[in-house]
Amino acid sequence: MEENEIVKAESPSLCQFEFNVTIPEEDDAFRTFQRRYVFKRNVIKSVGFGLLGIGFLVSSFIYPDQVMNYILFGVCAAAVAMIWYNNVKIRRSLMDALKMLEDDRYIFTLFDDRFKIETIVPEEERNAEDFEEIPPQEFELDDPLLDAVEKNDKFVVIVKKATIYVLPKRCMNDEQMKLVREKLKINETVGK
Repeated sequence: MEENEIVKAESPSLCQFEFNVTIPEEDDAFRTFQRRYVFKRNVIKSVGFGLLGIGFLVSSFIYPDQVMNYILFGVCAAAVAMIWYNNVKIRRSLMDALKMLEDDRYIFTLFDDRFKIETIVPEEERNAEDFEEIPPQEFELDDPLLDAVEKNDKFVVIVKKATIYVLPKRCMNDEQMKLVREKLKINETVGK
């Protein structure tokens, strides 16, 4: 080891548990993510295209010979429909992709200043020729882009408005739930 190299000592964990995530849990968590980060943007876009479409519709009554008004109204209506359909399509595609991972198991470890999620790789996969180690994912608890939501049956952790982790309560005891709630600064329970 070089002189200038700093070694970060592994602090003791506050709690640790093994978990898996079902497709219905993933689906509900992704819907929560969409409600928090996508819905508002979609409403704004829809209102914009809606107002533009209404303008073209009104114009078509004033100038009935202008076919372009009808076409542009149709384009605006189609844009609004696509905005909302894309949410459903993305969610379905994601759930189809996640079906391959439904049997995977993970370890959640909570520290005083961060948390870590590790994938448990079965021994037969470790011995495969093309096996690549999956590095654990670590996140600082004071990261301003870390958002956590408590639901009746799970915690949904959203990192940088892009990555979603689901921590099912069925895999935790009461003390672990309390620590997760405190450290992730969760003050309210949302929905089911």
